[in-house]
Amino acid sequence: MFKPQVPKRVKDKNARHPLTNRSIKKLVYKPVLCETKIPLSKLSQDILGNIWYWYVVPKMGEAVVIGKVWSDSGSLVPRELIRVFDEVWFINFSVKDLEALADKYCMHTDEWTKFLASKYDRVIKFCLDYKKKMEAKDAEL
Repeated sequence: MFKPQVPKRVKDKNARHPLTNRSIKKLVYKPVLCETKIPLSKLSQDILGNIWYWYVVPKMGEAVVIGKVWSDSGSLVPRELIRVFDEVWFINFSVKDLEALADKYCMHTDEWTKFLASKYDRVIKFCLDYKKKMEAKDAEL
């Protein structure tokens, strides 16, 4: 059950009111309880080598990656490779997967899906730049 925080009044030892010369009281809140580590699911790496296209589902806001997979008859068939429910999941992707996603254009039909796709694009580019910098830093050592 939600319980709002009530601040505690504490006298400030060093500060005094200039007119009354009394000590000034300040309000102190308890630190906020939050997660220090983002829980991420483990994803298999280098699975997006045969990506065909990807799109964002407007109602759910999730990204769906479609790839070409060989069927039993020996022909290439489009099949869903992965669904990404949150942009933060792209942190788990390898550089190879991120490059494959960055190369393909996200399909969108209206302004809302274009906005959602731009969020995913920004995160992909950020993760790709960050991982390339980390690889370069590791290569120097």
